[in-house]
Amino acid sequence: MIIPALGSTQIDLGKPVFTVDVHGVALRDPSAWPEPLQGLAPLEWNYFKSGRVALCVTPELQYEITRGQDLASLPWTAYQRYKKSQLFKSRPSGTTLSLTAQDADTLWTGISDILWPRIPRGELNTRQRADVSQLYFHTVANSSVTDSAFLTCDGNTLGKTNIIRAELGVNVLTFTDAWDDYQPRFSLDQPTAGELSTFAQDQSALLQQLSTRSSL
Repeated sequence: MIIPALGSTQIDLGKPVFTVDVHGVALRDPSAWPEPLQGLAPLEWNYFKSGRVALCVTPELQYEITRGQDLASLPWTAYQRYKKSQLFKSRPSGTTLSLTAQDADTLWTGISDILWPRIPRGELNTRQRADVSQLYFHTVANSSVTDSAFLTCDGNTLGKTNIIRAELGVNVLTFTDAWDDYQPRFSLDQPTAGELSTFAQDQSALLQQLSTRSSL
């Protein structure tokens, strides 16, 4: 493990906990999603309808967390900002990592080296830095949960699943693989195609309402 805090404690919340790669979230009807993303729709159903799963989205959109930070202080500042997020504050005791500044830097650098081993940290582009940030957040917020995983369709991250599990203790899955794995183990509700389509339309309408209100 990259730092001693990883893998030291495992907390069972009684349901699976997933961190969703925000770059993989699609707003189209689920029937139009690619196969690796298809599992997101029933997972969202179980999150919103029954609460049988927990879905987390990292507080990371471009520079929401890392904006304005020099690279030397970025890992510690990101951790401090994560701690102020509502998601982090709502996590049950023992599920989040407590890091020192040195731990934060070692963890961030280690994740960067896993995802982009040939690119110096100072040369990562915005998208690459966001990939590091999202996996960093999942590791800090959810890696201590027994049944947790980082869900993504990103080929680079999926190609590093073995080393990520070995170095971070984190499972990385596609949305569909997560559904296929966790649905039978946790008896998750299995909505019909029609129910998912209606659910997607309702979600789209809600997003439109929120967008309209925010522009007022």
